[in-house]
Amino acid sequence: MKGKIAYIPQARTLEFYEFELPDVAPGAILAQVTRTNVCGSEVHMWRGEFGKRGVMPGHEMVGRVHTLGKGVTTDTAGQPLKEGDRIAPVYYRTCGSCVNCREGNAAACVTLGIRAKRLIPQEPPHFHTPFGTHYYIEAGQHVYKVPENVPDHAASSANCALSQVFFGLDRGNLRYDETLVVQGAGGLGLHAMAVAKARGARVIAIDGVDLRLKRAKQFGADEIVDMREYSTPQARVGRVKELTKGLGADVVLEVAGIPEAFLEAINLVRNGGRVLELGNISPGLTVALPPSFITFKSITIIGVATYNPHYLQKSLQFLSEHIDQYPYHEMVDAVFPLERAAEAMEKSDRKEVTRAAVEP
Repeated sequence: MKGKIAYIPQARTLEFYEFELPDVAPGAILAQVTRTNVCGSEVHMWRGEFGKRGVMPGHEMVGRVHTLGKGVTTDTAGQPLKEGDRIAPVYYRTCGSCVNCREGNAAACVTLGIRAKRLIPQEPPHFHTPFGTHYYIEAGQHVYKVPENVPDHAASSANCALSQVFFGLDRGNLRYDETLVVQGAGGLGLHAMAVAKARGARVIAIDGVDLRLKRAKQFGADEIVDMREYSTPQARVGRVKELTKGLGADVVLEVAGIPEAFLEAINLVRNGGRVLELGNISPGLTVALPPSFITFKSITIIGVATYNPHYLQKSLQFLSEHIDQYPYHEMVDAVFPLERAAEAMEKSDRKEVTRAAVEP
């Protein structure tokens, strides 16, 4: 039996490869992909901002167990696992033994294996992208069963959007009655709003697209700052100060993914506040930042690129408990067949959709 995977050899180009399904090693799992999302990372890949020599896109997925490797009887949390069960895997492996893993910050694992470090489709076992029909889960990757009441359209974004912002808000210690500004009302931003509201925070969302601003209100934003109305950084900073009694936000979450947003976050946060930087992942994109901004405001900047793997289970549980509270069915507003994955990424890049999904 053969399966298919997608590959981005260069900017705005997508190729497909077919391979025989691999034998499954002890401790590993072969999953049949049911849905994968176009995350911001895939947009950066599509633009050619990283993965210059080619890259296998995709990491936000949900699927079903196709084949269990020898010795695999449960998921990482100890729940019984069998063929056909719905699962969500963490898309990387952590070593568990480096200084950061030992201190409880596995997201900063010094030997982090992103997608098992396989970027070339010809290298067996080939299926290391969920932009395909099947996905190979290596021994050591965390994988969790999806709760029965969490549909695929919600479960697919648990990894990474929800897990990453969940972990980020914990790293930033967002507390009850604090104000969070979210720069960007895409997938990560909307999930962050829901988590922030669950812990009693006030949320201000910044975006400039009607559909995204509508979604922001649906996912708990108390106030919105429309970038078309407040068209300059100075105007947006002024508006946030008006909404926070002249102080600025306690926490600013940057998930817009452009360098200028990071500079703006420094100005949006109050003295002594915290900036969570999640959106900027493209090497080479820079912004001029006077260090004195950080010094005199006494702010804390926290970078978050992944998350502690067990946060995927926390995220699935969060979805299970809040699935009827927010319109998760509207978060992914465009579904494309695998053959049209390039169109899904292009429309995501142009912000014509809030979140695109790809189904084999």
